[in-house]
Amino acid sequence: MAPSDASNVRAFSRLRHRPITRRDVAEALQLLPPWLGLDETQRREVAEVWDGLINEPSLLAGVIEDLALPPDQRIQAAGATMIVPRSLVQALDLDGRPQAFITRRIYRALRDGSFKPMTDREIGIENARGELTMMILHFSQRDYDIGKPQVQNVITSAQETFKMFHEGYNLRAIYYETGEINDRVAVASGFIRRQYSDPVVIQSLPPEHHPALFGLTREQAQTLLPGSPARNCFQNQPPLFLFSASQRRLLWLALFDDSDDALMPVLEVSVHGLKKLWRGIYERIEDRMPEFFGDAGSGDEGKRGPEKRRQVLAYVRQRPEELRPWFPG
Repeated sequence: MAPSDASNVRAFSRLRHRPITRRDVAEALQLLPPWLGLDETQRREVAEVWDGLINEPSLLAGVIEDLALPPDQRIQAAGATMIVPRSLVQALDLDGRPQAFITRRIYRALRDGSFKPMTDREIGIENARGELTMMILHFSQRDYDIGKPQVQNVITSAQETFKMFHEGYNLRAIYYETGEINDRVAVASGFIRRQYSDPVVIQSLPPEHHPALFGLTREQAQTLLPGSPARNCFQNQPPLFLFSASQRRLLWLALFDDSDDALMPVLEVSVHGLKKLWRGIYERIEDRMPEFFGDAGSGDEGKRGPEKRRQVLAYVRQRPEELRPWFPG
């Protein structure tokens, strides 16, 4: 192949999804969808909100990146979901016909302090009661041309990302505000279109600024066959091991990169602290299910540790409820 030909060949995509970090915020902000209608001041305010919520259990935010691209161009899609309390569900009339631009109002409430993110315990209590409500604030891609193979790959990856971030909760309802440009993907994902209370306001805006509201309740999901990403979110069973918040966070992050060097700075623990967390996870599992590790459950911990870790991560990947807060009673 001639050099001129080689220069026109794009490297193979290397897509992966993972939780958002503070270092991603600036690049992810570039992908905020136009339908949000944010000016520069509002964008800076959203950046401040993200920075303060990165480690909060109520924010489920992730990115899809292409490792084959330069560092400042890797993020191909980003999304953010908030677990919201019943008081906010009622205030915004999410179960009825809310006003448009729900996402903007939630960001404003987070910014001025009129809405406080739910704590791990508050989420766990509502999760155990089956009263949990999610609000997908937005999902956006760098490119929306569905005819491109790369864009199709990103959408496929987005389905897996959605599964990883949203399954395992005992949901009452999940709502999704997006733009009309994304409505085909929303419907294909199993969401049902909902109506705003102020459609006239929307029609007065340019088409690219038209928001669209979708959702699914437990009652609606029960009438559908399992298979779509939205419907599958309502498949749930109680967790068996009831890991602590710090143990759940370790397991969650380890699903994306289980190397000690990657986990220690994010968790802000030493080598000793990380080993202590893993040991606590193994002991809790062995206490509730002594046969879980089989032959890996005895012998030299230095040799058995990696095999135990592999088994635990394989298990929680299949049983995501173990990664979610749960406080019954």
